Amino acid sequence: MIAIPSRIAAIFILFSFSVPTYSQTSQLWGAAGEKWTPQSRLPDFSFAGYRRAEEPFRIPRESISVASFGAKGDGKTDDTRAFKEAIAGGAGKVILVPAGRYMLSDVLEIRASNLVLRGAGQDKTVLLFTKGLEELRPRPVKNDSGTPTSNWSWGGGLIMIGTQGNRRDAPGDSAPINAAAARGANVISVEGGRFKVGDEVVVSVQDDAEQSLLKYLYRGREGNITGLKDWRCRQIFRVRTVSGKTLTLDRGLRFELRPEWRPALSPFKPAVTDVGIESLAFEFPATRYAGHFKEVGFNPIAINSSAANCWLKDLRVWNGDNGPFVNGAFCTLEGIHLGADPQRYASNGVSGHHGITFEAQDCLCTHFTVDTQFVHDLTVQSAMGCAFSSGRALNLAMDHHCWASYENLFTDIDGGEGKRLWTSGGGGNRGSHTAAGATYWNIRTKQPAAWSRNFGPDMVNLVGLSMREYPPLEMTGRWIEPIAPGPVQPANLYSAMLKKRLAK
Repeated sequence: MIAIPSRIAAIFILFSFSVPTYSQTSQLWGAAGEKWTPQSRLPDFSFAGYRRAEEPFRIPRESISVASFGAKGDGKTDDTRAFKEAIAGGAGKVILVPAGRYMLSDVLEIRASNLVLRGAGQDKTVLLFTKGLEELRPRPVKNDSGTPTSNWSWGGGLIMIGTQGNRRDAPGDSAPINAAAARGANVISVEGGRFKVGDEVVVSVQDDAEQSLLKYLYRGREGNITGLKDWRCRQIFRVRTVSGKTLTLDRGLRFELRPEWRPALSPFKPAVTDVGIESLAFEFPATRYAGHFKEVGFNPIAINSSAANCWLKDLRVWNGDNGPFVNGAFCTLEGIHLGADPQRYASNGVSGHHGITFEAQDCLCTHFTVDTQFVHDLTVQSAMGCAFSSGRALNLAMDHHCWASYENLFTDIDGGEGKRLWTSGGGGNRGSHTAAGATYWNIRTKQPAAWSRNFGPDMVNLVGLSMREYPPLEMTGRWIEPIAPGPVQPANLYSAMLKKRLAK
């Protein structure tokens, strides 16, 4: 045996702990999910997307055209009335929007199911909204800091799918869940209620006076939560089996069920489903971006909370104050391209407020491109089980906007410069930026990133990122696994989880 001087040995030990080994598979997943269980600190993201990503979009067979209602698409004529009449008669149909430039001067509301608004391509069919939401439907407010602004600064769309404020469950039909259950469990005991195999149901819990639910979601690192009152969590399931009062659900619980949180089960009854907007572009005035909280509501689309199983596909949004806002459940955004003209940029290089926002459950955004820079590029706020997958940005900001966002995924993303990965906003009394379960997997950047210790609880997962430091792994604490982005397998955690689940 060769003796090693103590000083050299100390250097060797320090080096071995500071340089990652760059194995290609994670201890949380393995090569094909063999190391994963529903109780794992790594959440299950496989249900994100349209109809749980189990079937293609449901496209109506019958079609009509806005041209039949008088739309010109000449870039001069106001085509608002033609679009509204087509939408009013478009339930159960594909509404075709031929190539052209369509001037629109009012909000378009879609409140019927089974309707698809389809253009000829994002480079051929262009919607030109001439007025912002604040001019059309004024909603002046003050933000959490007391700054005067508009409610449309952080929500709403010039195309509205569904209605706001309509919950996705039916509280009047709810039945109490009469036994505690652990996170990851899929068997519950219900007192009453008429549930049968195949039903879609919502499990809900409500915070108590001590705010113990929020403290649980944040795993004790909740920050200032004085602005989060009467907090509720919901998760949507299918009933797999029924035996007396015992129900088996199709997946594990994301959160515990405790008596003090009054767990209940109710039917899942979205008011609007199967609405799609496809193959067109939104172009807004190329005026210089006025700055944070000075937006006037040039926002393309909002999928509101009463909607579920909807999609946005092959869309280009140019010079927007914001991009799409999604508040529904089981929705898919595919092929969203955000950008801006040079004259749109403010002096700090920003062209808008929010890029793509999930305040939603089990929604998927995939194959996106952010060819500009927003204050917040990708946002999760009060979101649960959502996934951003297979996209790229110039200098990505993965905004966790407080409000107890819980168990969301960012995977297989080219983050560009990587100078502001976790730059986030949100009110000062709305909790830490993220609750537990946030997962970042294969995020590629031009420079190493640093994890912010005040961002949220240690129960987050970073796998396949170039980091400035790799602290020791703790199964109940920090998890920054020393695996290089790019070679990490699987490259896309969402796709791997979905493949594993569907294979069963």
